[in-house]
Amino acid sequence: GFLALGSGDAHRCAASSCSFLTRPSTKFSLPGVSDVPAELERWFRGMRELDERAHGLQVQLEADCQQQLRLAAEQQQHGNKRAKGAGDMDAGPTPPSQPGNEPVDLDQRIEDTTAELLKLSAEKTNAAQQIYDYVDQHIRKLDKDLKTFDAEIAVERSKLGLPPIEVAGTDAEAKRSRKDGGTPHVMTSEELYQAALAAADASEPTYCYCKRISFGEMIACEHPECLIEWFHFECVGLTAENRPKGKWYCKECRKLMGKK
Repeated sequence: GFLALGSGDAHRCAASSCSFLTRPSTKFSLPGVSDVPAELERWFRGMRELDERAHGLQVQLEADCQQQLRLAAEQQQHGNKRAKGAGDMDAGPTPPSQPGNEPVDLDQRIEDTTAELLKLSAEKTNAAQQIYDYVDQHIRKLDKDLKTFDAEIAVERSKLGLPPIEVAGTDAEAKRSRKDGGTPHVMTSEELYQAALAAADASEPTYCYCKRISFGEMIACEHPECLIEWFHFECVGLTAENRPKGKWYCKECRKLMGKK
């Protein structure tokens, strides 16, 4: 997330020539990423349990179907025998079924097992979607944090007086630009602002006359009671070439102090 500014001397350099170096900055962090493996392990353990339950029901369903087919074949064979001996006067009565040997209602059990398998299938589909959404959420968070990190690098390079970041679509484009003698693209102030804005959250504080968030080079007013305190270079007419070597005060504070 972004670090909020403190107040007073905590954000002022001991050396007056370094006032432009101490400005609001961001921290690159990945909260929650370390929890992803454990969370995924929990999800996949649940998926494995569903698979084991489904496998047991599948085995039972196949056995019941085989038994139902076998019983159907036996009933058909028995029916054929009865048809052949229908005119036999010596045929005895059909023996009654023995207690405890009543056939199991396979049709109902097969129906119940199939319904349970469909329920487990729906649970597995739902779990898979939740895993996908969970991973996608963390990928989006990682992308946002990487943008924050890139914006912070651009700010720190500018603060230290290093060359601006080169922006190229691909390595091939960058190599072609150098080979052709072209100059790399230099991030403008607006591009730095847009990069910082994309990485910021809703609670990011604003600064300067322009009421925008921290980006690019900024300078602090040395007046202890300055209401704004932090300013973008471009908003107060400063550049890397004319940056102040001593204490710097905003125009409002200069008026209060009677300075020009």
